[in-house]
Amino acid sequence: MLPEIIERYQQEEPSVSVTPQFNYHHAPENFLQGERDILFAIRNSVKQVPDIVLHPLFDSRLCLVCRPDDPLAEKTLIREEDLFGRTLMIGGGSPAPLRALQQRLIRHPEISYFNSNDHDTSLTFVAAGKAIVIAPDFLNNHHPQFRWIPFDCEEKIPCVLCTHSSDKRKTLKEFTERICRYYRDIQVRNVIMGI
Repeated sequence: MLPEIIERYQQEEPSVSVTPQFNYHHAPENFLQGERDILFAIRNSVKQVPDIVLHPLFDSRLCLVCRPDDPLAEKTLIREEDLFGRTLMIGGGSPAPLRALQQRLIRHPEISYFNSNDHDTSLTFVAAGKAIVIAPDFLNNHHPQFRWIPFDCEEKIPCVLCTHSSDKRKTLKEFTERICRYYRDIQVRNVIMGI
């Protein structure tokens, strides 16, 4: 959705340059050092950081990720018992809500598991047919090699945009508000449609 937001905003504000940067490992440091104006983050990872403003964006649901030819790919909602007899990858710096779900799942003797270093490694093992993984929906890049299916659980990952409290630029405020409004509208639409 970000490309659509950027395109619309730049049509209205052609003098403003919006340049997304996907540097997952150093993005927080770059932001805190003033090298970036906006940071996408998980709320609990930044709530104690001083001098930033948190803009609630959306709550990311958790999804099972499998290959399209996996029998689970036919389901529209995954439940714990669907994983019995399967191998699940866990770890890789998972946020707290995902870790809680992973720990609950691996307590089942019917679910095997092994650790994964990171999300890219997990996707590689999924593509190789070695295991399945549960991941936050915000990581879904809609690649046809994978099927992302919502997991039936209460856990969600609250996502926010962060801005510097000292940055009072009108264009930054408008762009941030536009992104937040866009995602709120999508969530309302999904609730109405039952998605």
